Amino acid sequence: MVQPGKAPANPYPFSPGVISNGLLFVSGQVGTDPQTGKLVSGGVEAETTQTIQNIKTVLEAAGASLDDVVSVTVYLSNMDDFSKMNAIYKQFFKEGTYPARTTVGVAKLVFGSSVEMTMTAAMPKK
Repeated sequence: MVQPGKAPANPYPFSPGVISNGLLFVSGQVGTDPQTGKLVSGGVEAETTQTIQNIKTVLEAAGASLDDVVSVTVYLSNMDDFSKMNAIYKQFFKEGTYPARTTVGVAKLVFGSSVEMTMTAAMPKK
């Protein structure tokens, strides 16, 4: 189990990240501010930025980075926000080495979030 110290508090029965067979599975993250425990304001763009920052915290606690991500699942509560989410998402990954990705529209997300993401990373060789 990966338990980063700077990630938002997790009162629920799941691990922020689990390493198995050389892969790090990062549980669904939303745009919660680690300091306040509340969803950031500013809409899907701000939430996407904070969501990826929260995932980076889990990756770094495990000794990985966004460069190691091989797969991403994005959940959007409004598919009309796809282009806004995608514009922010692209800032965090290098063109030509984007991870595989699936984006799914859902009726509702935890805390009334606009976006939630899970990621899988290949753990770097030591």
